[in-house]
Amino acid sequence: MESETQSLEERPNHGRRVNWFVLLMALNGIGLILVFAGIALRGEQSSRESTRGLIPFPSDITPVTVYGADTTNSVLGSQQFVGDVLVGQPAPDFTIRTLAGDAVSLSDFSGQPVLINFWTTWCGPCRIEMPELVRIYNARRGEGFVILAVDLTHQDSIEDVEAFVEEFEMNFPVLLDETGTASDELYHLFGLPMSVFVNREGIITRIHIGIMTAGQVDEFVNELMES
Repeated sequence: MESETQSLEERPNHGRRVNWFVLLMALNGIGLILVFAGIALRGEQSSRESTRGLIPFPSDITPVTVYGADTTNSVLGSQQFVGDVLVGQPAPDFTIRTLAGDAVSLSDFSGQPVLINFWTTWCGPCRIEMPELVRIYNARRGEGFVILAVDLTHQDSIEDVEAFVEEFEMNFPVLLDETGTASDELYHLFGLPMSVFVNREGIITRIHIGIMTAGQVDEFVNELMES
């Protein structure tokens, strides 16, 4: 009888121990769920941030600004056509006023290799790319190489263009596309920067959408000079 009473008295304590054990296991489980959720969230945030930042990207990914939104897309880069502008076809001619106030046409540079670069001051990738264009121009201008930097002035301001040109010491013609005639109507601009390489015969040899690395600038200009 005494042993039965003792056994009954021990049962509540045993029940409490079981309840505490279950509670601790449940708390541990919740803790693990929160930890893994945090890891997943940090991974997702890190992935988004890596595509948002203006940093050097792997060669198979091209940073580009599409009407003001910085993004990446592996299908961007060198293209065979944009709209009805085709590699292997004559480059559409245009006449645009320069920052210096002169009227300049693409046809003015017939017989010379030309790089037409479409850009704006608010385009982050354009800011990264521009020093490489200045570098290659200074290195190859003696061979007749020309860069026409076409600013989308209908989406920009001349004051910002002047500041940009001074900052990057751009010493090639800067054209102000104030109506979008060249960028939108003739060349069907898709993203910024966009570079169109035109050989001495006025034929498009390459269309590149997005930022070019230093190596790509050298490669594409060498290709242009030899075509």
